[in-house]
Amino acid sequence: MTDASAWIAEGRTRLLTYVRRRIRDPEQAEDIVQEAIMRVIEQERKQVIDQPLAYGFRVADSVIYNRGRRGSGTHAPIDPELACALPLADEILDYRQRYDRFQAALSRLPAQRRAVFVERHLEGKSRQQIAEDMGLSVEAVKKHLVRAMIDLDGCIDDLPMQGGRLHG
Repeated sequence: MTDASAWIAEGRTRLLTYVRRRIRDPEQAEDIVQEAIMRVIEQERKQVIDQPLAYGFRVADSVIYNRGRRGSGTHAPIDPELACALPLADEILDYRQRYDRFQAALSRLPAQRRAVFVERHLEGKSRQQIAEDMGLSVEAVKKHLVRAMIDLDGCIDDLPMQGGRLHG
């Protein structure tokens, strides 16, 4: 029995009971549990999840909440605490993975290129201000920014950006 099937066999009934208590249409509980389990399995393929059943409960909440947000009154959560403005568990995990990939790519840039990129895009300094602070020409700053964008291009394809690209 694989690790995934072990937690599924042990926790599926608990997860089903949990979901049935939170939705108005208990007939949909099976579908919600199945979707939650599939999401956890997909996430386990990407990274190790120390407590997949606990994560499954959070994902089940996300599935219930998303079904409620779609406008179908029959799937709205009963528990008002489920409807909150905070990001959902799978959204947070996805963001953290994308952030880690970006940080790793950023750390591989040459020091000066990274410093120029950080000051422009993370600290919001103008090219002129960066040039003055670092003792570079504005053209050199522009070249560092273009090269940094090229170097980071593959890692930020799925990161949210203004108009599809970072503005420089």
